[in-house]
Amino acid sequence: MKKRIASKPRAAILTWCNNNGPTNYGQILQCYATQHLVREAGYEPLVVQYRKKGSRDLLAHNFSNRTALGRAMNRYYERYYNQQVVEQEKSPRVERFTAFIQRYIPLSAPCYTKKMVEDMTKDCDILVCGSDQIWNPVCFDPVWFLDFGTPKQKRIACAPSGIFYEKEEYKECYQKMAFLIEQLDEINVRERIGADILRKYVKKEIKVREDPTLRLGQKQWDKVADKKLVEGNYIFCYLLGSLSPYQMILRELKCGYQAEKIVYISTNLLLEEGYREFLKYEDAGPAQFLSLIKYAKAVCTDSFHGTAMALQYGIPFYNVRRVHKGTEAFGGGERINNLLQERGLPERWVRNVSDIRQMTFKYDGLMNKDTCM
Repeated sequence: MKKRIASKPRAAILTWCNNNGPTNYGQILQCYATQHLVREAGYEPLVVQYRKKGSRDLLAHNFSNRTALGRAMNRYYERYYNQQVVEQEKSPRVERFTAFIQRYIPLSAPCYTKKMVEDMTKDCDILVCGSDQIWNPVCFDPVWFLDFGTPKQKRIACAPSGIFYEKEEYKECYQKMAFLIEQLDEINVRERIGADILRKYVKKEIKVREDPTLRLGQKQWDKVADKKLVEGNYIFCYLLGSLSPYQMILRELKCGYQAEKIVYISTNLLLEEGYREFLKYEDAGPAQFLSLIKYAKAVCTDSFHGTAMALQYGIPFYNVRRVHKGTEAFGGGERINNLLQERGLPERWVRNVSDIRQMTFKYDGLMNKDTCM
């Protein structure tokens, strides 16, 4: 008689993954890293694809995930919603994101309500929330604080982010958050500033833990990264805000690192025209994004996860302020500041060409110190 092999305990992960459109590099990479760490801890991960429907939704009805037909209908609708409302079109970039998720991330059928999440996770032993900005008061939702399930299920906050400012308008929301956070068994947040603010409202111990992307080594990222995509030496630019104000900085970096070209990815936050002398890489998925960072001579970015992946690959990086109206509430600069300070690298911000020329380089010998312009 064959000995029965005991199944692994299951862990449900509540984080952003394919929630707000399928082409967010940081969102997908942090989700991949989180589920990888959960698997390494001995659990079988399930990433819950949760999104509360809003005014832009085309269908108010939710099909039950208890049947195969219902799960299929919800998946079909979510693809349709992303194509029609979020991305407006199906592109090779979207297809690469979809393929990456299907290959590497165990994603549930879409859930749109607390009850659907509860049904999806009822057989899970532990519930994990994080990482990413799921605790931002701008988009407060109790589900992201694991406000569901049974008392038997252990609840862990794994580096959620989103709390950056002590504003009077957020005080009531922080009090609501505190009540929910007190119900968790372990509390780890990503930024020290977030921990400091929450400690004024929460009695339980709150620890600071790095973003999951920073807890995976280069060898692990290599397993999901693409091969080298661009011939020759290049500077890689990844900005969620406008590129236009930083053209001179990019040309200075190109000269200083003796690179042949500047490669950039356009994002869905701003649709800008192409730039003369710059190579636009249009269709990068997560695997291509990792490759473009890995093989760059240097990286210029206003992104937290752009900075994080440059750090993991040991690539010289330069941070610029995000130029885009409406992103201040999501703490672009604060997130990067926290990361740089924790790593002892507060000097990576650059405002102009002079800052680059005067910078004391952490990566000695990698840049030509002669004046380029």
